[in-house]
Amino acid sequence: SELLATADQGGKIKVWKVRSGQCARRFDKAHSQGITCLCFSRDSTQLCSASYDASMRMHGLKSGKMLKEMRGHSSYINHCTYTADGLRLVSSGSDGWVKVWDPKTAENLHSFRPNPAGSEIPINCCCMLPKSDHILVCDRSSNTYIMTLHGQVVKTISSGKKQGGDFLSACVSRMGNWLYCLAEDQMMYVFSIREGKLEHIVRVHEKEPIGLCQHPHRNLLASFADDCSLKLWRP
Repeated sequence: SELLATADQGGKIKVWKVRSGQCARRFDKAHSQGITCLCFSRDSTQLCSASYDASMRMHGLKSGKMLKEMRGHSSYINHCTYTADGLRLVSSGSDGWVKVWDPKTAENLHSFRPNPAGSEIPINCCCMLPKSDHILVCDRSSNTYIMTLHGQVVKTISSGKKQGGDFLSACVSRMGNWLYCLAEDQMMYVFSIREGKLEHIVRVHEKEPIGLCQHPHRNLLASFADDCSLKLWRP
């Protein structure tokens, strides 16, 4: 992990060298609106960005230019991620759709909604399960879904809370055994993915929580909230 990418509400991206703290590349007009998510390609030569402008864009780190644009969502794109082999991109949006893309051609290969009713529930995030071709889809409800890249629901994991506990963000442990869900009630819900059962509930913030992420190489979680607080957790 030699590079770190950051983005802002003005649609700008900066790529940093972690060791030196130097800015290695800037994209001053990456998007016309705020950027919601960034992810590096497998070989770290390209950077994918998702935005409030309902588009995803591929940027070349060597050329400093936009390489491709992907459009298909009708509302904000909240999250984007590569599959483990780097051959597919997955996006999730506030329009309730999950979309699978070919990053080489920018073609939309599959589109699906995870909830059984097919309702337009905003989807907060989607992430690949380690050592699997399944994805975890977290929408603005008390449910998360483990799905195939063709849209089949393999397993539904739920907190069972009917009101005031909608999930805002989710991530999976490095080995793929645990699911961590951050909810609007300031709680983190911890599930066993294999059994689909709720194992722990932990209060993580006093103010409105925003997001949750797993360290790529260590057994460490980070949560952050609207009061500008950032907390590190060791599961």
